[in-house]
Amino acid sequence: MTRLFCAGICLFALAGCGGTGKPDALPSGGKVTFNKTTPPVGALVVFHPVDPAFEKRIGGKPFGKVKDDGTFALTTFAEGDGAPEGEYGVTIDWRPPAKENKAGFSLTEGSAGPAKLKPKYGNPQQPFIKVTVKKGDTNQFSFDVD
Repeated sequence: MTRLFCAGICLFALAGCGGTGKPDALPSGGKVTFNKTTPPVGALVVFHPVDPAFEKRIGGKPFGKVKDDGTFALTTFAEGDGAPEGEYGVTIDWRPPAKENKAGFSLTEGSAGPAKLKPKYGNPQQPFIKVTVKKGDTNQFSFDVD
């Protein structure tokens, strides 16, 4: 009886060690340039987790939008919180902005027109860019695209 009780306590304690909770996001982001000079303002940078189970665990993909100075901050759980530690394939999608009417409403849904970057930057199944977000690192990445 004592052995059964001890075994039950051990199993109960181990059940709490499964790591099913969401991992912490580490501050991360970086800078994107087009042909080493121009910031691709408005481009969408997405970090695709290499491990599909990890993507499911965090509930999606960290992403950020390139600002006027070329910088971006990643968002996973809350705006600008960063990305959880792990390996990622990176896609960058830059398209002309949607056209707006005089009232400021979009006349087209999303972006207007084809991608301005080569297709190699937009394939999450075979990412051209790969990065690792690590605890203790700055996790600031620089990408020059063409």
